Amino acid sequence: MENVEKEISSLGLGIRAKTLINLRWIAVLGQTITCLVVEYFFGFQLPWLEILLTVLALIISNIALYPRYSTNNRLSETATTVVIAADILQLALLIFFTGGLSNPFVVLFITPIAITVTSLPIRSTSILIFLTIIFITILGSFNYPLESNMLDLSVPPIFILGMWVSLFVTILFLTFYAGGLTDESRKISAALKVAENLLVKEKNLSSLDGLAAAAAHHLGTPLGTISLIANELKNDESINENAKKDLMILSEEVDKCKKILGSLGEKPSSDDDLITKIELQALLEELCELIKVKEIKFSINFNDNDPGMKEILLRRRSELLLGLSNIIENAADFASTTVELNVSKSGKFINLEINDDGKGFSNSILSRIGDPYVSSRSKSSNNGDGLGLGFFISKTLLERLNISVQAYNKVHPEYGAVVLIKIPYDVYS
Repeated sequence: MENVEKEISSLGLGIRAKTLINLRWIAVLGQTITCLVVEYFFGFQLPWLEILLTVLALIISNIALYPRYSTNNRLSETATTVVIAADILQLALLIFFTGGLSNPFVVLFITPIAITVTSLPIRSTSILIFLTIIFITILGSFNYPLESNMLDLSVPPIFILGMWVSLFVTILFLTFYAGGLTDESRKISAALKVAENLLVKEKNLSSLDGLAAAAAHHLGTPLGTISLIANELKNDESINENAKKDLMILSEEVDKCKKILGSLGEKPSSDDDLITKIELQALLEELCELIKVKEIKFSINFNDNDPGMKEILLRRRSELLLGLSNIIENAADFASTTVELNVSKSGKFINLEINDDGKGFSNSILSRIGDPYVSSRSKSSNNGDGLGLGFFISKTLLERLNISVQAYNKVHPEYGAVVLIKIPYDVYS
C-alpha cells in the first residue's frame, strides 16, 4: 500500500489559467460598472483617480498572465496563491477608497476565499484567509468615507463591528464547511483513481495469454516459409552433404519453434473451470502465502470441515482477488501472532470471517470504516485503530461484485478485529 500512497500524493490539482483570467476580467467589468452606477445614479462622490488606478492594476496584472501561461495550462499551487493574494489586495484597495466596511460590497471578500478552499491545499488556504482577515480589520478603522450631497452617510461604530464579525464568521464557516467537503471529495476521487489503476494493471496481466496467441499467429507464417525452403534445399542434389545436415538441423529447430508457438497460441476456453475458476480453499491458501513472510501464523477453518465448501469454485475476478488479498494483508499487519479465516455458508452466500488477534478498532474509527484515509490503527500507536486506504480500495472493488463487507471488534474478553465478507451465489456459480 506504500506505492498506493505515493500515487495519491502525486495527484495534482490546480486552476486553469484561462478560468482565472476570465474571472478576473469579469471582476474588472463588475467593479467598473458598479462604481459608475454608484456615482451617476445614486449621487455618491467617489475618488475616481484612486479607483481607476486600482482597477488598472488588476487589468495590467491580468494581461501579464497571458505570455507567462498558456490558457489551457493549470497554475501551480504557488502561482495560484500569488494571483489570488493579489486579487484580495486589489479588492481591499477598492473597498478602502469606497467606504471601508460600510460598503455593502465588502461581502465580495468571500469570493476569493470560496475559490481558495475548493482549489488549494490547507497551507495556501490558511495564508490567504489570514491575509483577508488582516485587510478587513484594517478597513474597519481606515478608509475613504463615502460622500453624498443628498444623504447622511455616517455609520455607527457598532455597525462596523457587526460587519467585521459577520465577515470573520462567514469566512471561517466557509473554510471549514466547503473546505471539508472539498477535501473529502478529493480524497475519494483520488482513491478511486488508484483503485482503477490497480484493477487495470491486474487485467493487463490477465490479458497476456491473448498477446501470446497473437504472437503465435503472426510468427507462424514466416516459420512456415523457412521450413518450406529448408525442405526444398535438402532435396537439391547440388547441395553437399554437410549443408544438407545443417538444413536438417534447421528444419528440426523450426518445428520446435512451431510447437512452442502452438502451445502459446492455445487460448483456454471460457468454460474451462481449471483456467477461469479456483477452489475456495486453494484461493485462501494462496492468499495466505502473502502473510507468511510477515511471520504471522494463519489458519483456515471451514464450518463442520465440509469438503463440499472447500471445493466451491470461485470465478477468478480481478476485483475479488485484489480485494481479498488487501484485507488479509492488512489483518496480518496488525495481528499479534495469528490470522484466522473462518468460512461458513448461509443460503446463497459464503460468509468469510477474517480475524486477527491485534488490538482491534477504536469506536471512533468503526463508524468511519470504508472512508479513504481513515488509518489510525497503526503498530506505533497505543490505541490500535483501523484500516485506511487499503480497506477503502478493497471495499470498493468487492462491492462491484455485490459482495458486502462489514468490520467490527471481537466481543470482550477477546481482542482483535473482524472483517466479515459475504460473497453472493453469482460470484461463484
